[in-house]
Amino acid sequence: MTVIPEEGRQTVFSIATTEAHVVAAQENNAGTVAPPRAKRAQVARACQRCRRLQKACSDSRPCQRCVRAGLASECSGLPVKPRAPPQAPSPQVLRFRKTSPPIHGVADSLNTTAPPLFINLDLPTSPQTFTSFSRESFERKDGLLPPRVVDYCSGRFFERLAPTIPILTPEYVASLKTRAVSESEAYCVLLGLCAMVALQVEDPKDKFFGQFVTAENNATYGWLLLEEALAAHRHLTRRSTPSLDSVLLVFFIYACHASLFHHSQAFFFLREAATLLILVKPDSMDDLSRLLAERLFWVLLISERSHAIRYRRPITLQVTTNGFGLSFPTDNDHSLTGFRCLAALFRGLDTSFIALLNQETVPRTVSHDSLNEVEMAINIALNHSCPSDLLPTQNANLRVTQLWLRIVLWQLRLRLGHLSEQSLQSSRTYHYPLEVAKDLALSTRDLPIHSIQVHGVGITEKLFDIACAVINVLARVPVQMTKTAAEDDLKYVRRLILQLPGGSTVYDALLLKHIQQTLPAMVAGLEV
Repeated sequence: MTVIPEEGRQTVFSIATTEAHVVAAQENNAGTVAPPRAKRAQVARACQRCRRLQKACSDSRPCQRCVRAGLASECSGLPVKPRAPPQAPSPQVLRFRKTSPPIHGVADSLNTTAPPLFINLDLPTSPQTFTSFSRESFERKDGLLPPRVVDYCSGRFFERLAPTIPILTPEYVASLKTRAVSESEAYCVLLGLCAMVALQVEDPKDKFFGQFVTAENNATYGWLLLEEALAAHRHLTRRSTPSLDSVLLVFFIYACHASLFHHSQAFFFLREAATLLILVKPDSMDDLSRLLAERLFWVLLISERSHAIRYRRPITLQVTTNGFGLSFPTDNDHSLTGFRCLAALFRGLDTSFIALLNQETVPRTVSHDSLNEVEMAINIALNHSCPSDLLPTQNANLRVTQLWLRIVLWQLRLRLGHLSEQSLQSSRTYHYPLEVAKDLALSTRDLPIHSIQVHGVGITEKLFDIACAVINVLARVPVQMTKTAAEDDLKYVRRLILQLPGGSTVYDALLLKHIQQTLPAMVAGLEV
């Protein structure tokens, strides 16, 4: 019988995944942790593109931002006019100031704020009709989003992304194309859709979009579309009752930031999209819009809870009786089988579980039974689907996510002291991550790599979490199974991470650093 020292149970098992996520966020969101930067130099007049995007510009023409975007030939700015010197007030004005009595009373003499200029302006005051008017109109950039690009990106969305995030239909995209001629909001949804496809689906170094627009490569074009979508988002009208298009635009911006490792910005727009969806009134929507809003609710719920687990964030979306989230489980569309299983994986991870995971103050102790219910929901979530009914992209996302959630639950039980080598259930033992890694290798080995890559950096982070847990177990727990088999599984996971978004640039280096600190003798054996 294997005995684990008491101090090993509490201190040696400091799981490094949370710290590694913090390191990754620090390296990719340096603005949140870097020392205060010096105040940037102000230019006399920004170029037209930087002024429209409200971005920092430089004095040179073309400016550095336009050069990086491959738009040096289009960089232009108005000449700077010298400011006229201030003129002294005329004698008539001085005489008027001396002789005119105050018109607002004695109390107003203590308030230097000018009286409102639009006292009689008839603005809506009812909360139900309140509108925040945009500061300036949004002007579309000619030639940035040709119809052929929209057709291609929408086709790629339905081919690669719709099985996992079915928030659009061909009919709704056709409606967006028709309305985009006259409606800025519909045009901006297409902007966000194409930006997400360019940044998440297409090869960043390829030059496919160069045949339609002026861009150095796909990544550059995706950046241009994202900048345009952000400019539109800042200037579009805000309403107290958002439309489905406004929620879709913010979601696409979130997806773009997530694919670019902008974790803080991604969380900001994810919360905004969730807030907007809460304000949407289902009764005022047509059948197609309500159906898509229902699916979007589950996509946001899955994204928010997954983000909350990885980065220790709170959640807001809940399944209630007076909103979205009720009719989807009864949807009989067979193409949504995988999506239904994905929603079932996260439905049981409610506010109480997230609060416990984030080590928030809870009024009562957590019982073993409550975590057993969560584990049961995770284990049976995929039982409602037949493997032959799932596409490779769905199968990859479901299997990796399910195994990742098992590791998350195992880490929580470890922290709470619920593990024991004497347990009859392997998920309550210290060596359980080794079984998860073996299951991961068996279930993903035959899947095409593009079916895993399409899910972006999120799936890379999940595999990184699993690998870190395996390393900790190999370093601290005497295992009965041969270490050679466990090391082979770990080597497979590392090789898989290297082929995924962010793997070779961020997460493989973090994984090797963790191995060097924990199992330095294993570094040479994990070379791929």
